[in-house]
Amino acid sequence: METLGGDFMQKVVNATGSRKSAVLRVRRLAGKRLTFMLGAEDDTLREFAEDSKTGRAGKTLVKEGPLRITLVALKKGTALPSHHVEGPISIQTIRGCLRLTTESGNIDVPAGGLIALGPGVVHTAMAHEDCAILVTFAMP
Repeated sequence: METLGGDFMQKVVNATGSRKSAVLRVRRLAGKRLTFMLGAEDDTLREFAEDSKTGRAGKTLVKEGPLRITLVALKKGTALPSHHVEGPISIQTIRGCLRLTTESGNIDVPAGGLIALGPGVVHTAMAHEDCAILVTFAMP
């Protein structure tokens, strides 16, 4: 029996003991089967987001053909500026609450919530509280 665990991220500590914004990555982005423990991945990203000047940290979990899956941790109040993706996209909130804004208006996506946007939909996002989101999209 295989145990889920995925690959890992590890903080890099310089000679003075302070954390650098570097990450040691030992992982594959593509393959016949990839497994991840999102809670453990989120725990690490949460620490990076806390230390980040931008208030966010992300890790691409899958990059296979047109498919991309990225886990992103955001500190409360962190905003992602207006942007779009050429292909369809889904955003699932794993922890916390994210406010997504499109031309149709605002929608709060709490933990366990999922929103899907069509190709090219311009959107912004803001973390109403510390949160983690799983972003999945397909490149055209």
